Amino acid sequence: MNDTIVGILYIIVALLIVVVKYAIPQFFDILIWLIAIGLAATGVYFIMKNR
Repeated sequence: MNDTIVGILYIIVALLIVVVKYAIPQFFDILIWLIAIGLAATGVYFIMKNR
């Protein structure tokens, strides 16, 4: 992709994150839990896959 397009996308994503943070403060607590659970599940999957 073009660097300019990527830069614009990054700015849009950053603005969306800020808007969501102020609109729904609890959203990030849920998101952090989902990411943590996802990472733990992925870690277990990779450990079991290699055995």
